[in-house]
Amino acid sequence: MSNDASFKRADYTEVLDRWATVRDVCAGQHRVVSRLPCINSHDKSPENADRNKAYRERAVFKNATGHTRNGLLGLAFHKDPTLTVPKKLEYLQDNANGSGVSIYQQSQGVLEKVLEAGRHGLYVDYHQDDGAGGHSVILTYCAEDIINWRTGMVNGHYVLTLVVLRETPEVEDGFGFKTIEQYRELALETEGFVCRVWRRSGPENGGPLAVVEEHFPTGVKGRLKEIPFTFVGAQNNDPSIDESPLYDIAMINLGHYRNSADYEDSVFWCGQAQPWISGLTESWVKLLEEKGVYVGSRAPMLLPVNGAFGYAQPLPNTLVKEAMADKNQMMIELGARMVVASLSSKTATEARGDQSASTSVLAGCVANISEAYTRAIMWCGQYMGVTDKVAYQVNQEFVELTADPQMITALVGLWQNGGFAKADLRAYLRKLGLIAPERTDLQIDGELSEQTDGLGLDDVGVNSGGQPGNP
Repeated sequence: MSNDASFKRADYTEVLDRWATVRDVCAGQHRVVSRLPCINSHDKSPENADRNKAYRERAVFKNATGHTRNGLLGLAFHKDPTLTVPKKLEYLQDNANGSGVSIYQQSQGVLEKVLEAGRHGLYVDYHQDDGAGGHSVILTYCAEDIINWRTGMVNGHYVLTLVVLRETPEVEDGFGFKTIEQYRELALETEGFVCRVWRRSGPENGGPLAVVEEHFPTGVKGRLKEIPFTFVGAQNNDPSIDESPLYDIAMINLGHYRNSADYEDSVFWCGQAQPWISGLTESWVKLLEEKGVYVGSRAPMLLPVNGAFGYAQPLPNTLVKEAMADKNQMMIELGARMVVASLSSKTATEARGDQSASTSVLAGCVANISEAYTRAIMWCGQYMGVTDKVAYQVNQEFVELTADPQMITALVGLWQNGGFAKADLRAYLRKLGLIAPERTDLQIDGELSEQTDGLGLDDVGVNSGGQPGNP
């Protein structure tokens, strides 16, 4: 039995290296330069150290993995997500974590981390304000900070009964600061949810872990009967660890970088033209050594009978260059094609087909994020006594929808003839970008009822002639 709050699950420790690899590759060259091999590692001389330093400096890193991640983010957030909450929870739109980060910005960061590691976490905390009431906040945790978890059967359902999160808060240290390590235990007990914070005590914080804070978050209706924490995965939101969507591209990207280092090294040592002279006698060699050899169109070179001068240069199609081209093509096939401009024009149907393979993983991640945030907002409402329906939806229309005036006219005519409801028409117009996603039907109806610009609206959506009016 382990009473150590810093205990790490075996399946967690097995994937740390993979997570670190993908995050380093996405971060850029400064984070992966140490992953290049060492030339003649047995040679500890200063000359070999200088050669290895130059070997790393000459290498060129093409960050296809990071650009692919950014391209996927752009596809998901080229339209604002839609947030459906009652007035009491509208503050989440501008301040979801209590530090001024909007729920839109926060969800972008979550998608970025899910694409890198295939795993993230959302925790809902509740703060009692001065006076009456309080407010909920949504906090995010990287995969590396979710070190332990456990599930159990409660009322016939498997639910989270324990989650341990590693945190590194900053504390004042004179004019500077220092970071300390602590562990936040989220546990489900018989009475409900409890949160404990563990820190090390003793000299230089190297002693045993002890509880420094214990609280039972209580909202309007008392303690929660579940842990307000949800995993966000690439495949689903259960506690199991999903594979990183970008791992395969990252590994090929590293191989491409190593090939680049070898190629640039060969270019430096062999790429420059090497002059050669043949047919020299000993006297000519001595003469040239004394006077020097100048190469160029304005420096004619005198040679003995049967002497020759020329340049030696390697062929351009080297093996390393071909290996780089192969890996580049592999990255394109795995999803990096979104950062390579197509030279041929394509129809909308062809564009949809080309993007389907790349966006299928993205669609799964986006759906999981939408589901996780909807659940987190629901917990925010439970703390604050809100029972209204809530929802958060990140865009899943990765191919831009367009509509010409004739199509819009046809849609409005279909609605006027009772083909579908006004709410359905507005929902489609939001997808087309003709109605801002954050504008609700209630807001639109209210503005229409207050219009005094001579459009002749006697009622919401009905004109003076009794026919359906403006949607």
